[in-house]
Amino acid sequence: MSRGQSLVELALCAPVVLLLTLGAAAGVQVVDAREGLEAATQAAAAEASRAPDPVSAESEAQARFASMAAGYPLSSPHLSISVGKFSRTGEVEATASGTVDISWAALVFPRQLTLVSHAAVPLESWRSHRP
Repeated sequence: MSRGQSLVELALCAPVVLLLTLGAAAGVQVVDAREGLEAATQAAAAEASRAPDPVSAESEAQARFASMAAGYPLSSPHLSISVGKFSRTGEVEATASGTVDISWAALVFPRQLTLVSHAAVPLESWRSHRP
């Protein structure tokens, strides 16, 4: 009778343990993607704040964002940069978004999650200006 009871307990507990494991693994992937998006957005804004002009700020920020976002589990990462008037007292605002594909854990989470990040960095007052 003890062997039968153990089998019933295993049959009842195994699906719950499996769902918890899937949820934890998917949660780790989402947190990793979120932190990566935050870091890439902040780095892009910082890179743009050191640029000598608005055109360079946009291109350097996009390049920095793309290189950093590539190392994280993000699908379709996108960055928008706003430099305003690009005066010494201004700031660079960066807004980024990306999706995380967790379709492998569709029993626990939706197939994709969209993440959004925002960063604002003051323009460096000592950056060099191009004539």
